[in-house]
Amino acid sequence: MGSFNGAETCELVGSFLLSQLKQKLGDNIGLYRDDSLGVTGKSPRETEKIKKEITTIFKNGLRITIEANKKSVNFLDVTLNLAENSYSPYSKPNSIPLYVNQQSSHPPLVLRNIPAAINRRLSALSSNKKAFNSAAPPYQKAIEEGGYNFKLEYEPPTNQRRKNRPRNNIVWFNPPFSKSIETNIG
Repeated sequence: MGSFNGAETCELVGSFLLSQLKQKLGDNIGLYRDDSLGVTGKSPRETEKIKKEITTIFKNGLRITIEANKKSVNFLDVTLNLAENSYSPYSKPNSIPLYVNQQSSHPPLVLRNIPAAINRRLSALSSNKKAFNSAAPPYQKAIEEGGYNFKLEYEPPTNQRRKNRPRNNIVWFNPPFSKSIETNIG
């Protein structure tokens, strides 16, 4: 942490560990930097066995904290609830959103899009209108304090697919002092 190549090293080590974890858990595991999440339909006892196996994978000088047999979990900026089959925005306690003031010298296009972008993000992180409405008040307050006249409203997902390029299981490792190295995961 905090080193010059910290992010790149984290991606490389994470990809290696993820490949080992996928052998044990299959494709029901994901990783973002130093946070990972896995789902299994196993019994609580079998899940505890898997937890011990994962701990042995990390016995190479790394520390890991595992919480098993949970029905609801906060992962990055979303709360995932398996019991209710729902998800909603999550922010850490005492985290107060703060946005660029509308009177700032940022380009007008950027300033006009801030409230709409917040609305899209909250809608995307909400499985339904109820989840959106329970998460929206602090964001609405921050928008108003920033000088914007915008009302947050839930936008249900559309069935339009984005036209992105197909993703391969490739991670690019780009050390600052050598050529790029392509690593194929899988």
